Amino acid sequence: MITPIQVSQVPKELLLLADPDWSKVQQALEQATIYGYQLAGKIVGVLVLQPQTATVKEITIVAVSPSYQHRGIAKALLQMVIKSCQQDTTCEQLQIGTGNSSLRQLALYQHAGFEMVSVWVNYFVDNYPEPIYENGLQCKSMVRLALNVKAG
Repeated sequence: MITPIQVSQVPKELLLLADPDWSKVQQALEQATIYGYQLAGKIVGVLVLQPQTATVKEITIVAVSPSYQHRGIAKALLQMVIKSCQQDTTCEQLQIGTGNSSLRQLALYQHAGFEMVSVWVNYFVDNYPEPIYENGLQCKSMVRLALNVKAG
């Protein structure tokens, strides 16, 4: 079941799966709507949605507990937020950013309809104190994707 939840309900370790920098996670939670995916009363997935402008919202965090990954939870969270934004008369676009090394996430977002719109070169190198590695690759740049939800 997916429901809006309070910051205090989200396990810190779940949020840190999406971003190892706690100060950046806390920034992402400011003025955000947080959705939790619950199984047997336990939050196993989370999506954080933050307004960027009057018509643009950004998904700043998508995280699923390791023991629950590859079960469609992130996909379900994305689909719910896309549908919600489509029904919101003010929301025209959803945005999301992920690392160049986040291969599964890049595929997931593109399958959900997001298109790559830009690359912030060396974002993770310039903004994180320690190198981040995924899939045997150093995470250096942020790939930005967008979905125009009102497109016909």
